[in-house]
Amino acid sequence: MKIQVLAEREHKIETDVKEIRKTFFCELCNKQYKLAMEFEAHLSSYDHNHRKRFKEMREMHGSSRDDRQKREQQRQEREMAKFTQMAANKKQQEQQTPEEAGNIPAPSMVRTATALADQDQRKTLKFGFSAKGGSSKVTTLVNKSVKKPKVTVASIFSNESDEE
Repeated sequence: MKIQVLAEREHKIETDVKEIRKTFFCELCNKQYKLAMEFEAHLSSYDHNHRKRFKEMREMHGSSRDDRQKREQQRQEREMAKFTQMAANKKQQEQQTPEEAGNIPAPSMVRTATALADQDQRKTLKFGFSAKGGSSKVTTLVNKSVKKPKVTVASIFSNESDEE
């Protein structure tokens, strides 16, 4: 009986000590302190305050990450809606095509017209902004081969002896 009483007493003392120590435990830094002075010094330390600011910053930016993910998801949903709309339009055109076969020109004529338009566009891109301009390339080559004479410019900041 005496042993049991001593065991209960020790257990009670241990729990009380743990409760007291909990008051000197920093959950943010996960550090335990024995004395109140050590704990107070820790709370005013750079390490503790740095961790505190970092945690606040993460919480602040965490909401912006969530917002960014929501915007990205909404953008993807809009794109999917566009694709489904385009597919529906294409399907509708395919259904209308057999009915209006007489009104549409032959596919070979459409291909030749697009090929001609592509060639015109290529000429425009190849020679700058004009479709005629083969000569503009030649004139730039001729202009590069002619050397321009060097002109000396008088300056108010330089001496005349500097030129020689």
